[in-house]
Amino acid sequence: MKELIYIIEDDEGVQEVYESAFDGLYDARIFGNGKEFFEAFNKCKPALVIVDIMLPDMDGYTIISDIRARDERIPVIVVSAKSDEMSFVKGLNKGADDYMAKPFSVMELLARVKAGLRRAKLFVRVQGDFSIDKNNYRILYKDKDLQLTLKEFRLLEYLLSSSGRTVPREELFNEIWGENFMGETRALDMHIAEIRLKLSKAGAPNAIQTVRGVGYRVE
Repeated sequence: MKELIYIIEDDEGVQEVYESAFDGLYDARIFGNGKEFFEAFNKCKPALVIVDIMLPDMDGYTIISDIRARDERIPVIVVSAKSDEMSFVKGLNKGADDYMAKPFSVMELLARVKAGLRRAKLFVRVQGDFSIDKNNYRILYKDKDLQLTLKEFRLLEYLLSSSGRTVPREELFNEIWGENFMGETRALDMHIAEIRLKLSKAGAPNAIQTVRGVGYRVE
């Protein structure tokens, strides 16, 4: 499956350059403004984003900030005619990972996209039938997205990282909720029950084992 790349660029000539550059390499989708981009982003997150700074409805800096509010790890590359040092620094401070000036070399763009995707993959690991994606806080079981909440993701990710070991309840509370957690102790059991339900629907009903009086274990 080709990696999904979103591009926010309103210049039709530059859009054609992107289409030609990524043809056959990536699943590249181009948006002419920020509104269209976020409509797509909220439905399906890409592997990488390329954004121009000067756009018709909102500037690229605002888009970068909004992306970072939703996701901290998706690689973002700015490609803009604003190539002065202040624009470069502002883009990086807003959360961009890289900055290229227009006009750009297609070969250099492809190299930077490849590097960005490679860095992002450092946050993805495969463990048995599970794929753990720390970029998007997702865990897949046999390619089925479990649709976990952030807390559920952190719980299951921690149990998977401790696979084969019984993790005491106290350790889970400390790692996931923090040492000073003062809430209802059944919160852990309720989250585990919800994770089990989602695992069962994906075909792994017995993935999490209860060790009575101690905690939980993933084999």
